[in-house]
Amino acid sequence: MDTFPCVTITDYLSFDERQVKCQEEECLNVAYGVDKNYLVGVGVSITSLLINNKSINFSFHIIADEYDENYPDKIKKLAVKYNAKISMYKIESEKLKVLPSTKIWSHAMYFRLFAFDAFSNRFDRLLYLDADVICKGSLKELVTLDLNSYAAAVVPDVESMQDKAVERLHDKKYQGYYFNSGVVLANLSVWKQDRLTQKALDILCNTSYKYPDQDVLNVLLSGKLHYLPRKFNTIYTLKSELKDRTHQDYSSLINDETILIHYTGVTKPWHQWACYPSVRFYDYALRESPWKDLPRKSATSMMEFKKQYKHMLIQGRYLKGIICGIEYGYRKYLRR
Repeated sequence: MDTFPCVTITDYLSFDERQVKCQEEECLNVAYGVDKNYLVGVGVSITSLLINNKSINFSFHIIADEYDENYPDKIKKLAVKYNAKISMYKIESEKLKVLPSTKIWSHAMYFRLFAFDAFSNRFDRLLYLDADVICKGSLKELVTLDLNSYAAAVVPDVESMQDKAVERLHDKKYQGYYFNSGVVLANLSVWKQDRLTQKALDILCNTSYKYPDQDVLNVLLSGKLHYLPRKFNTIYTLKSELKDRTHQDYSSLINDETILIHYTGVTKPWHQWACYPSVRFYDYALRESPWKDLPRKSATSMMEFKKQYKHMLIQGRYLKGIICGIEYGYRKYLRR
């Protein structure tokens, strides 16, 4: 693999349990780039792709700067159960921390740039997914999609993000075309030829963005994109459950046509307070994964405590909600 600026691969593990071996360029290569907090999400996301696409020959690539001690064992079990190939890359990314980050998104958001750059000499295309993306349908359409000279195939972000993007990026050309970077089918031949990762890093070193990795990709790839239908990146935020006391409105977004569900926002399906019908697709994949017996994640950050107490109150879990509210208030007080 090529060396990505500021990043070094310090460890590599690969479990290839496929019954029929093939070259990676003949597979649907799928990559994830995460920090330690999203590792379980990656495992369940991979499981969801495998159980819904048994005829596709996948090769999965997990990029992280830290792994739990027992994570390789669970990945091996996953590969064995579904006859899959799953590779793990541990990277040293300290120098990436000079790039912009936010309270919600760590420097791990730039691992997707590493993936696009590092794999560009190995195969022609790469499907990059965020860890909070769950599959519920067939990806065959992406396998056969002709990218031609496009740099990537993407899905426009939700309508509420379009006007904000135009205002934030000071250009009306993004109206209706600003895309969400949680699902990107990258044409690595174009990526390498146009040196897109280096250009992205150059921009990030000199420009401040609200959504650093997503905004820079929209600026960099404008006019070089093939747009996919919403079914390949159906964005749903669990914050919606706070207003929907029936907890059934999700079905207007997540329907029979949906293939990839993207659970955006602070609250994720793996959180203790995310107990809604809308996460049933995650729950199904979780039950079929090596993480099925792992307790759901409790709140650790101030933002998570804020979300947890609100959700628990509307769920009628008043005592736990009040305790989380006190914890949130205490953390907020300490930050003053």
